[in-house]
Amino acid sequence: MKKKIFIIVGDNLGLSRDQIDYEDLEIIKFPVLVEEKEYRESDQYSANWLISKFEKENVVAKSSTLPQNDIVEAVERNYRNYDLIIHVVMSSGLSSASWKVAENVRKQYENVIPIINVDSRQALIGVGSVLLGIIDIIKNNDDLSIEEIEKLCQQVVENTYSYYIFPDLNYLYKGGRIGRAQSLMGSLLHIIPIIGMMGEDPEGIVSSLGKGRTFKQVNNQVIELINAKMKEKSVSKIKRAISVSGYGEKNKDVAHELMEKVKALPCDDFVMGKPGLVDAVYCGPGAYGVSIFL
Repeated sequence: MKKKIFIIVGDNLGLSRDQIDYEDLEIIKFPVLVEEKEYRESDQYSANWLISKFEKENVVAKSSTLPQNDIVEAVERNYRNYDLIIHVVMSSGLSSASWKVAENVRKQYENVIPIINVDSRQALIGVGSVLLGIIDIIKNNDDLSIEEIEKLCQQVVENTYSYYIFPDLNYLYKGGRIGRAQSLMGSLLHIIPIIGMMGEDPEGIVSSLGKGRTFKQVNNQVIELINAKMKEKSVSKIKRAISVSGYGEKNKDVAHELMEKVKALPCDDFVMGKPGLVDAVYCGPGAYGVSIFL
């Protein structure tokens, strides 16, 4: 008998709710602190709202861990109607606190309902890519054991790769995701860095993947990196690619250029992601990227 599975995920996934074709899901909003005042994603408080404040007011922003009570409330509302809950968590390598909170909730309900916490080893659209891959598993497989589901979820994680162009790494530094030395790389050397999160990396941290003097150079390098990863994994086609841009008006043309290059690759499904408020905390103006699932 096919299990009824409920999914929980934070809103740092680069997708809108209507882009996720799965009914049994709750997206919990991350608290975002702007000059110490808390906000949550809404029509008013969006990625572009925060980018505008960065550009015009030079504000300082950071995000908090998903509140444990919010996750508990989601579980409490739904566990009676399901056989299993899957919580897709941002990389523990970027936020050990997020993983700890998820584990606390799992242990709290271990005698009530099984919960699988999936360490996505990703952030932003990488989380969205892992989520959609897990939904594919649920839809395409009947009568899997919890252990089999957990194993397949891990395979999705390990085959998800994300590539980002962040013109200013200082936002990642201010958010505590990279060190000061890393953040200075682009500004001191006047280069555009390519950073990424590779699902096969058990540490789940941000890696430096390349650099260039122009956006054309870094866009071409991203395509080269994707082709190299496909060759390394002996795959001829990408199962799904998710792109994201639109953090303000800056770099829209070069972001579009990269998206067109990705679309030209052999790919079963291409999704144009949606920038979110919590993403913008770390991306800053003009950031863009792509996540692929092989």
